[in-house]
Amino acid sequence: MGWLYRFHLKRALRDRGDMFWSLIFPLVLATLFYASFGSGKDLEQMSTIPIGVVKMADADTSFDTFLDSLNGGLLTLTEMKEEEAEAALRDRTIRGYFISTAEPSLTVAGTDLEESILGALLDGYLQNAELLRRVAEKNPLLLPAAIAEVSKSGSWVQSATVTGNETNNNLSYFFALIGMACLFGAFLGMNAAQSLRADQTALALRQSTAPTGRSRIVFAEMLAVFTIQFGNVCVLLCYLHFILYISFGERWWLLLPICLLGSITGVAWGIFLGSLRLAVGLREGLLVGSSLLMSFLAGLMFGNMKDIIAHYAPILNKVNPAALISDAFYSISVYENPARYLENLLLLALITAALTGVSFIQLGRDRYDSL
Repeated sequence: MGWLYRFHLKRALRDRGDMFWSLIFPLVLATLFYASFGSGKDLEQMSTIPIGVVKMADADTSFDTFLDSLNGGLLTLTEMKEEEAEAALRDRTIRGYFISTAEPSLTVAGTDLEESILGALLDGYLQNAELLRRVAEKNPLLLPAAIAEVSKSGSWVQSATVTGNETNNNLSYFFALIGMACLFGAFLGMNAAQSLRADQTALALRQSTAPTGRSRIVFAEMLAVFTIQFGNVCVLLCYLHFILYISFGERWWLLLPICLLGSITGVAWGIFLGSLRLAVGLREGLLVGSSLLMSFLAGLMFGNMKDIIAHYAPILNKVNPAALISDAFYSISVYENPARYLENLLLLALITAALTGVSFIQLGRDRYDSL
């Protein structure tokens, strides 16, 4: 088994075309992004967040006071009617709006950093309100001290990310670039699939007539291309962090599962396309077109594209591997949201399992009258 793995590893590494798209092209694009946007050390402070406030008949005066304490600092408040707030949210002139009632609520249009901050503010207020209610019930004498302590929270709020680091929206381009690099493992996957079909290449014909079991050949081929693609993505990650100084936060080791699963997904996508009974040129066209389209929808060419899709067609972000990879990076580097991180990994795993299952069924159906 070891010699089969080494053979397929050497064969894949010698394919200059596949190695260019899966390794060299992402490195070149990363350099161009760096020249355009700068490094992670050139990040700007986040500006105030424009939001609307809808005050109902039973408005919570305590909540209004809490929002007023943030006005002009972290938030830019505009009092609106609910219809005006909905229209402003659709036009993206505000990032969300609060409804001040006995039970305050928040409406946002996306899941970007600013929307996450607004949600955290509301959650913090509700938790403090519940804390004060319990103090009033159990020991009313401590209520003035508790109110004074909670009132200090406004001074704790600063314009920073959830991780405490500065950030800007240009990071979305680099995260989408990593998603594209993972998907470009499809070039290696398609080549691997074609090398297993005796009607495609002379190498596949020789392998089909070899005494070695087909399952061992398939497993060695897949393991080899997975290894190469994961190595390619790791090289890109190291280039971004250590050469271009792109910051990925403090828990960088959690990026490795994303890169590993993303690499497997990219290769699985290529194997799936390679298993289709289509002309070689058409399969290659589908590979390039689909990979670039998914990368575009993840924000590779337009940084806010993923947020726009989250507003109008959120299901696309759930089935787009490039968007899931980019969002997983955000979950670790910016949001520090483990639940969202795990959700992205789970969706990637499901997509990979579906692509792999269909591909093996397709490849297993290949029958030849003569070789």
